Amino acid sequence: MKIAHISDFHLRHHLPDGNGEMPHLIAEAARQLAAHAPDLVVVTGDLIHYPLDALDDSATVALGEKDLCLVRECFACLACPVAYVYGNHDHPASFRRIFSDQPFEFDVHGFRVIAFLDDEGENNVPQREGAELARFNAVLSDKDPRPQIHLQHYLIAPDYGGDYPFNYGNAAELKAALLADSRPKLVLSGHYHEGISLMAEDHIYFATARAFRDPPHPYCVYAVTDAHITQTDYILRPERV
Repeated sequence: MKIAHISDFHLRHHLPDGNGEMPHLIAEAARQLAAHAPDLVVVTGDLIHYPLDALDDSATVALGEKDLCLVRECFACLACPVAYVYGNHDHPASFRRIFSDQPFEFDVHGFRVIAFLDDEGENNVPQREGAELARFNAVLSDKDPRPQIHLQHYLIAPDYGGDYPFNYGNAAELKAALLADSRPKLVLSGHYHEGISLMAEDHIYFATARAFRDPPHPYCVYAVTDAHITQTDYILRPERV
């Protein structure tokens, strides 16, 4: 199975102070992803860069939703499923409206794909709690034998340990729960713009995508087999590096 991973566009096109070239870059990236013939494309959050001081302003919400639709349109050329989650710079309610038809659990070639929608809490510390935590615990405790692919915006592992809280506040508990369940897993995140290459801990693989917003506009492709997972990194326009 082949999975393409791209993240953190921070798009503003209809929203004020737009980053004018980004829609063209995303569309170009989608065409490149299609050329890799992936079985799944995952987009792990910060699709747009919504002004968070205008969460309840109807005019700004409408502009943000146009930008979310634009992101979605960019990936319309792909024949495979595209899974999205929102990030801390997205508008959660708008995301849920624009992607209301997206399943948050589905099968791809015998792999169980689960997308989690989590939020930041106090002091920008993300948390998995409530219904999403209950769903996380449920998929780790049922009897479904399929290997799992977990998608989220924030980091479970490794522990970043810097000044800004890129990891979940309850990351240690989430990681312990993942390791306690013996089924193989691939855990994919965004949020940390420098990215963290694929790493294995026991039967769990973790990877964090580099931010596509930042030149040279990176993305990656994972080759997944029963035995192991490998990562290949790409950039959108190598001739500009």
